[in-house]
Amino acid sequence: MKQICRAMGGDETKKIPQRQYAPDNPRLPSNTPILGMGCSSFSAFFSSQDEGILAADTISKDHVAVQGWVETIRHAVLNRGINLLDTAPWYGHGISEITVGYALDNILKNEEDEREYNDQKLMLPKLQKRTRTGSLPRSQLIINTKVGRYESYPLHQFDFSYDATINSVHRSLERMNCTYIDVIQLHDPEFSPSLSILIDETIPALLDCRKRGWANAIGLTGYPLEVQHQILVECRGKIGDRVVFDQSLVYCHNNLHDMSLYCDACFPPVGGEGEGKEIEDREKCSTISYAEFCKQSNIHLMAAAPLSMGLLTMAGPPSWHPASTPLKDACSTAASMCDSKGVNISSLAVLYALSQREVGCTLLGMKNIKEVNLAADLAIRFCVFNFGIDESSNGTNDQPRRVLDSRILDQVLSPRESEALALILDEDEGPFASIISNGDYRWNGKEEAKKFWALVDELKRQEVGSVLNIARASVV
Repeated sequence: MKQICRAMGGDETKKIPQRQYAPDNPRLPSNTPILGMGCSSFSAFFSSQDEGILAADTISKDHVAVQGWVETIRHAVLNRGINLLDTAPWYGHGISEITVGYALDNILKNEEDEREYNDQKLMLPKLQKRTRTGSLPRSQLIINTKVGRYESYPLHQFDFSYDATINSVHRSLERMNCTYIDVIQLHDPEFSPSLSILIDETIPALLDCRKRGWANAIGLTGYPLEVQHQILVECRGKIGDRVVFDQSLVYCHNNLHDMSLYCDACFPPVGGEGEGKEIEDREKCSTISYAEFCKQSNIHLMAAAPLSMGLLTMAGPPSWHPASTPLKDACSTAASMCDSKGVNISSLAVLYALSQREVGCTLLGMKNIKEVNLAADLAIRFCVFNFGIDESSNGTNDQPRRVLDSRILDQVLSPRESEALALILDEDEGPFASIISNGDYRWNGKEEAKKFWALVDELKRQEVGSVLNIARASVV
């Protein structure tokens, strides 16, 4: 009988394992927890009706919802070892960052921030304004946030300008009561009006933030892998600092129905030493996956949304989910198949995502202590593995459609879970077989961006029309 490493007795103080992440990049953490906390849940995005009145300019730490979120973060960090928090100004339009800040006040100890930059000691401006009551050193917590996406109203939702980026990072530091951010990330660049504004304004602003010591490292995150790839390639040779991006965060490409992060070999490999350009003669080289491209470029990977934004749950996705009907139906069928075997598809999806060794940390939204414990207990099953530097990469272009590492899964899955996984991943008769063959296993992120900008154009026309009508009325 195979060995299964589990959290015995539901121990709510047992900490999850760490994974070696970036020992070769001093700007990034050398180790990360295999499971990180996605903080979009700590906002009115996912709140009950009575919590919907929360807003960034009126939020209070005394609000019952905020108190629950703060305690959830505290429990995750101190009791379960989930010491990576990923937030954004977009999450609740500021509420998530403020909530994280309240939690940090209870977790971290007061300390003057002093770090090494370019072999010189740099004393950062004292942005910490509230007194902390915790005992954890700041260096033992990874805090990542983002820039570029902000307000709910479409006309004010995105701003990739230099000034907006600088102001956003400074505002995030104040909201979270921090002196620095570990990784500042370019958020959803597929929605940028142009690539040029990213190259000319956003990225120089991020580099300035890193130079000022406001952030240790720079990352980017978005849905279309091809957009991230394009930005990474365009940055080489066009911006003074040769190393721009340290990290790439992808979402919904590391799950049961979509493993394109490893399996879609459609990106040219990185050139040799020197210029670091793509190999120009594509006929003489095979293309590689995005995961392998990042590995060759020394860009470290994280992945979010192992539940594919609700697709891989019994309840199903929210109404706004961009997936096609065939994909939604396939996920619903997979959930029912798992349920028939006594297996929760969400648990299976998390275990499957965590088994992929190329990803340093998998981000999952956990809105309360119960969800933290459920997820942490799954992550603890991986305690028998040494996630070290000697791990081999599976991100090559000769991988099968499904990236299965039996050496890991055989030890973390129960017999029922193994049976359910085999059923839903059957390449001939499984629920995902047809959507994989016809390309419906994912949605078109670039088309979603086009729809958004079409809506923006329509809203602008309506505003102009309203102004003209008011002008006409005043004349009459």
